[in-house]
Amino acid sequence: MLSLNGWTLFFTILNVLVLYLGVKKFLLKPVMNVVSQREELIQNQLTNAAETKKQAEQLKDEYQAELATAHDKAEEIIVMAKERAEVEYNNAIAKTCEETEHMLSKAKADIMNEQEKAKKEAQDEISKLAIQAARKIMKTGDVHDTGSN
Repeated sequence: MLSLNGWTLFFTILNVLVLYLGVKKFLLKPVMNVVSQREELIQNQLTNAAETKKQAEQLKDEYQAELATAHDKAEEIIVMAKERAEVEYNNAIAKTCEETEHMLSKAKADIMNEQEKAKKEAQDEISKLAIQAARKIMKTGDVHDTGSN
């Protein structure tokens, strides 16, 4: 059977205590230091990630603001271009109307000149015919003879 001896019990407790202190000093402390360092590293990485996320959100907000500004400027440019196009269109229409009026007035003047010219030519022709008729009448002496020729 087992006998319980005081010295054996004392040395067993002493061995367990020495083993506990040895494990604590040589194994538990370094492991806890490693765990502590890892926790610190993870905490630093989480902090860095949070800061990076914050910066990214800030950049995103700035980008969206610039995008909105660019969109507003683009709309403004489009409106200005439409207004300029309308002014150019109206100017072109006015110029075309003015040119058309000028061409019409010139055409009317040309027509009037041609009518006057034709009138003068007709009068000249009538005068020539009248002179020729008068000469014929004078040559023949009789007005009724012209109708028989």
